[in-house]
Amino acid sequence: SSGINAEWPLRPGNVSGFSPDLPRSSPGVIQEEYLPERDVSEVLKQHKERQTKLADQMLAMTQNLKQVSVAARDIIIQDNKNLSGVQDVVDKNTAKLEKETSQLEKFNQSSGKCWVWTLIFVVMVIFIVMVVFIRLFPRKR
Repeated sequence: SSGINAEWPLRPGNVSGFSPDLPRSSPGVIQEEYLPERDVSEVLKQHKERQTKLADQMLAMTQNLKQVSVAARDIIIQDNKNLSGVQDVVDKNTAKLEKETSQLEKFNQSSGKCWVWTLIFVVMVIFIVMVVFIRLFPRKR
């Protein structure tokens, strides 16, 4: 159906030649009041004016849509650049994290070996001290 949207500023009471009191067949459709005294050229002139207004409104809305589209495109381009930068930072951080993890694993392994050698040394010292103690203080018979 070719009706005018109810959101538009053209309403039956706003345009000459239309009566706001007439019933409407469907939302958004303007019904024209029949006036026999109106001249055909006047009706054509009013229709042409309405078409011109509608064309101007459509042009303005098209320009607005273009501006919004360009702004959205610019925002999307900027967001894509930001995402690329963030992805680079994430890649660098992942590489650093892997490097630090491997160094930590090496340190944990080497520190375990260090404790084992320390305990072996302590056991050997205790053994030597015990042998010396037994030699210095033999059992009485």
